[in-house]
Amino acid sequence: MGADAVLLIAAALEQGQLERFEALAHELGMTVLLELHDETELEKCRNLTTPLRGVNNRNLRTFEVSLDQTLSLLPALEGKTVVTESGITGKADVEFMRARGVHTFLIGETFMRADDIGAEVGKLF
Repeated sequence: MGADAVLLIAAALEQGQLERFEALAHELGMTVLLELHDETELEKCRNLTTPLRGVNNRNLRTFEVSLDQTLSLLPALEGKTVVTESGITGKADVEFMRARGVHTFLIGETFMRADDIGAEVGKLF
């Protein structure tokens, strides 16, 4: 048993740590999901090569959520696979993001609050 992927959170790590952990994950054959939230974290991650970039729509300092966070960073993430994280609460949110070229979602709270997770997935997709 082992892990196939690792989440590296730019808000929690220094640039050097991000670079070392990414290199180690790749050496171990692991997929890296690099999570960032704003332009400062985007700049911190500029030297990383992983193509999978998660944009956390939840500000970890204020806990406010806005899908506009993903949209604001999309131009700088061209050529990357963008995962929109947090704030997806209904089918309209999924359609909104898909219409803007984002097709990968990390959904937690919506599923955790659902009585029937399978039914909730069906409602969203």
